[in-house]
Amino acid sequence: MTKSALLKHGNICMALLLVLFAPVATAATFWQVSGPQSPMLVAFLAGTLLSASVAAIIVSQQPLHRLLYATTTAVVLAYLANTTHYFSYLLAPLLVLHVWLALRSEQFRYQVVTCFSACGTALVLAGAMYWQLTPGLLVVALLPVFLAELMLVRAPQVQVQQAGTEESKTADILELPDRAGFRSAFYDFRQRDPSAAMLVMIRLEGFQQVNFHLGREFGDLLLAQSANRIKQHLQHPDVMPVPLGNDVSRLAHLGGLHFVFVCSLVNQHHLHEQMINEIIESTLKPFNVGNCTIEVKARASYVNCDEEQGQFENLLTCAFLALDSQPDSPIAPYQQQMQINRLEQQARLAELAHIDFRKELELYFQPVVRNEDGDIEFLELLLRWQHPKQGILAAGKFIEDIRIAGLALPVAQYVIERAAEIALALRVEGISMPLSLNLFGPEMLHEEFIEFIDHVLLEHQLKPGDLIIECPSSLFTSLDPQGIAMVSRLRSIGIRLCIDSFGETPVTLSKLPQLTVDYVKLGRSLTLDHGNQGSFKSVVRGIVEMQQIQECKVICEGVESPEQLQFVKSLNTFAAQGYYFARPLSSVGMISWLKQWRWEHPEDASVSPQPDSH
Repeated sequence: MTKSALLKHGNICMALLLVLFAPVATAATFWQVSGPQSPMLVAFLAGTLLSASVAAIIVSQQPLHRLLYATTTAVVLAYLANTTHYFSYLLAPLLVLHVWLALRSEQFRYQVVTCFSACGTALVLAGAMYWQLTPGLLVVALLPVFLAELMLVRAPQVQVQQAGTEESKTADILELPDRAGFRSAFYDFRQRDPSAAMLVMIRLEGFQQVNFHLGREFGDLLLAQSANRIKQHLQHPDVMPVPLGNDVSRLAHLGGLHFVFVCSLVNQHHLHEQMINEIIESTLKPFNVGNCTIEVKARASYVNCDEEQGQFENLLTCAFLALDSQPDSPIAPYQQQMQINRLEQQARLAELAHIDFRKELELYFQPVVRNEDGDIEFLELLLRWQHPKQGILAAGKFIEDIRIAGLALPVAQYVIERAAEIALALRVEGISMPLSLNLFGPEMLHEEFIEFIDHVLLEHQLKPGDLIIECPSSLFTSLDPQGIAMVSRLRSIGIRLCIDSFGETPVTLSKLPQLTVDYVKLGRSLTLDHGNQGSFKSVVRGIVEMQQIQECKVICEGVESPEQLQFVKSLNTFAAQGYYFARPLSSVGMISWLKQWRWEHPEDASVSPQPDSH
């Protein structure tokens, strides 16, 4: 403990000793001079009790506490003025109420002081009734209750006044219970009603631009308006009430852009889903803040209150985990598998910190077959991680981990170098076969990455078109002028480009005329249910024709049966890829596999694929 802390605690102890010693010493003097039944002694003790009561009422933050202190003081003063058993009967339930309120609080010292004081008062009351003890002892027994309120409640008030943070200002604007108040109400609610209930967390998004362009004051105003909209949909008797001063709220503010409420499912099993949908719809309506029309997006997660042994902090952790695990979903229900996935991800991140690319990362391959002659257009290289515990992991299982670990650029460089080595090995065997490889996206727009590719192409004497880079469609639909310039540089050094899993979102379709790439792979969802496409077939054919106008070759992914192959051919697509032709195989046996393919498809191999010069 520091010197200032010792001095602070010493001053508090001295003040308490003076507060306790002064009335006791004075009372003892009156006792010795005038006797225990002296009117002067009773008047002095009554004044002491009244002063302590007024001080406790002033500093107390709970309305029920203030009412109880005033009532107790009035009953004790009436008993001192006229020692009748009627007032003692009134005092007994007040003592029980003091103890009950103390037990509800989270302050252990306050509970101990109140319980001992109540027991002492009860003994003095019994002594006054049966053994003719002086009634003034009631004041001495009750004083610790008032002094405990003075000692334990004032410190948090001082801290709140000194904490001039942005969060406290926001809380004042919202007029909502905070995390601590909601926690206390939650445990009281679950103790009264342990039946099925859901904890729902609401996360608001879209405030960053508001704070940046309009200022934080307008951001706080927008937050308050959003909270009011949410509260309008929670006026239901099955939503947990949270005390807030003299009022009750059904929504709490966790801080930042996160809100929470709890609803019982006794009467309606899907009440939480109904409320979430209403809240999300209401927040989608534009707000008018600072003469500007602003849109706010809301996302929600929910978790059963019986999860994690019903511990409040653990439930909040689960709700946050559900939101973070499904960033693209407006509603994210918590599932225990998310905890397992998080632990596995943490383990993978720890292992990625020490990964040896050459020993643990491997490239598999899968052919892209032309529909016209059945020959191979190019081989797609697929990244795999030979995990020591989880086995061989596809790239989709650890791409996000690589981004988080800051390894996106080093891994992309490793993949490019390995692809160049494989292309050189094929050329030595007399096989001219372009190779495509998947990148995560943003790293291909780095100046350092483009210079690295240029160096690798020169070092391995690769020709234009030997390497094809596949990237997510989201990258191409959000390019800024600098990104467009980087893409042009890649094409200028002989790299062909392919959009992967294209055409699965309306946003992507709207960007079609602006794209200038060599290949487009239609997502498997566009050709999966080929038997029931109906009018959707014309939409897919329209995509194909639009790309052909742009001199772009369309490839269909996910072909797994002859019927699917026939369907994609009917769309006039350029090529197809999927398990129907081959499953991903290790690149270690690529040369042998290609020779076997050529031997089994001699007619298909009549036209050797030559890389384009553009």
